[in-house]
Amino acid sequence: MSVHPIVGERKLEALRHALGPDILEALTDPLVVEVLVNPDGRLVLDRVGTGRADTGHELESEARERVIRLIADYVGDPVTRENPRLAGVLPVTGERFQGFLPPVTAAPAFSIRKRPAVIWTLDDYVRDGVVTEGQAEVLRAAVRDRRNLLISGGTGSGKTTLANALLAEPAFANDRVFLIEDTDRKSV
Repeated sequence: MSVHPIVGERKLEALRHALGPDILEALTDPLVVEVLVNPDGRLVLDRVGTGRADTGHELESEARERVIRLIADYVGDPVTRENPRLAGVLPVTGERFQGFLPPVTAAPAFSIRKRPAVIWTLDDYVRDGVVTEGQAEVLRAAVRDRRNLLISGGTGSGKTTLANALLAEPAFANDRVFLIEDTDRKSV
């Protein structure tokens, strides 16, 4: 069953309106990697090189809940008091979305994680002192030898960035890579 184009466009316009100009502008900024709207309505942006900062802007509770419900409708996963968490992607652009309603938060809150504009390489990790040359070589050998690797960490710790760096290694240049994940995150 398909949605009539006019209905789809109206839903997109409703989502743009609910997000508001501050969030829409942040989503077009290449330095912004994450948009967070806290339960108190504060808009926080996470930028490459400077980290998280409160913008001084706020989004009303009704608008936050509307954003979550519109995306829930888009992904076909209704949110309710019994199911107050939502994981999905934004329509058209595909940014990762996490939304929360009471009772898991005091008020509606959500985050939007953008796809990376630049893919880091293992050489970038070495250059920036994140890993040593020896550690990078261990990772390269693991990729080359087709070893299993487990990448784990908390939210925003760089798991996807590291996975993208490993997938950018020459050992994968002529191979097909098949990924299974709950939300699309890689830039292959």
